[in-house]
Amino acid sequence: MDDANTNRIYDYEDTGWEENRSKSLHDPLLMANVKDGKKKNDFASSSKTVRKTPKKKGRKFAPPISRPPLPETMSYVIKQIPTHYLKFGAAYNNNFVQDLKKYMNVEAFELFTNSIFGPYADIHTCNYQGQISKCLLLLEIEQDNPNELHVRHANGNMLRFGIKEFAMITGLKCIGDPNDFQYPNTSKSNFIQKYFPDLVKSNSVSKARLVNRFLQGNWDNDQDVFHMGILYFLNTFVLSQLPESPIHVNDFLMVEDGTYEHFPWGQHAFSRLMMS
Repeated sequence: MDDANTNRIYDYEDTGWEENRSKSLHDPLLMANVKDGKKKNDFASSSKTVRKTPKKKGRKFAPPISRPPLPETMSYVIKQIPTHYLKFGAAYNNNFVQDLKKYMNVEAFELFTNSIFGPYADIHTCNYQGQISKCLLLLEIEQDNPNELHVRHANGNMLRFGIKEFAMITGLKCIGDPNDFQYPNTSKSNFIQKYFPDLVKSNSVSKARLVNRFLQGNWDNDQDVFHMGILYFLNTFVLSQLPESPIHVNDFLMVEDGTYEHFPWGQHAFSRLMMS
């Protein structure tokens, strides 16, 4: 094949275009040159590729917390805002309804729904917002009433939270004298003797032991399951105690004889809240 035909560009209107095109495709020297040129172009293009190194994500710091100044006659409970990041968590069991349904049989759970705490079986699941607790505590004002929480609003107004507001939110009984529900010191709980025999001498059960026993199941009758469900609800949701907190024997005795329905659990829970 001559050089003139090799280097020219064939047009489909030229005479013998198909024949010349076929010859060029079957010429090994010409096709080798074409492949070498393509490799060089590919190498050149790949050598120009710039690889971007991923940027390291820097540590995010919380913005500084500020609060409005107070008059000279007022002061915050927390004098200085901590420099470290504040994180708050919830001590209550948000999934107590699911736990009761899972570990109680149908008959025992029906007894629970028919008790004074039955409306709580329909409570909606909600997520705890620790930022709200942080804001309330940072804006809490010193005052003389231990049964109220005073918080300064951003607009300067004073927000007060007491047992009336607590009763409206929770629906728990907040009227009555807890001392009217005392038992003799020699009183023993049949429930403790049956399901916590190693704690009979101490006559007290920790919240952690109560929770573990509830999750184990294996009860003698539906009434025992129901009683354990009441104790589980009170100590994991209403009172929101820490795992090692002791449960007084009086709580077991009240559940056993039914007087728990008249006990002011709201007053009891509110006093613990204000002391926390």
